[in-house]
Amino acid sequence: MNNENVFFNPGDAIASSHDYKEARRSAQIIKADKPTAGQIIIAQNSKNGTYAIYFADKARDEAHGEPYKIKDKL
Repeated sequence: MNNENVFFNPGDAIASSHDYKEARRSAQIIKADKPTAGQIIIAQNSKNGTYAIYFADKARDEAHGEPYKIKDKL
């Protein structure tokens, strides 16, 4: 499991879920639908524990995003 921290704007999330398996399945569907869209990250919000799906290029700096822990990359 990856413990890397990253910052994202919650409004940039493609999808979100309270369940990791559901979030991963959503990420797999998105990746299958748009295989050339770039790397997809499943990250867990450090404050509320919600899992969110982002494109990796949407990462922000600390001043412009909320902290997340990367759980998986597709």
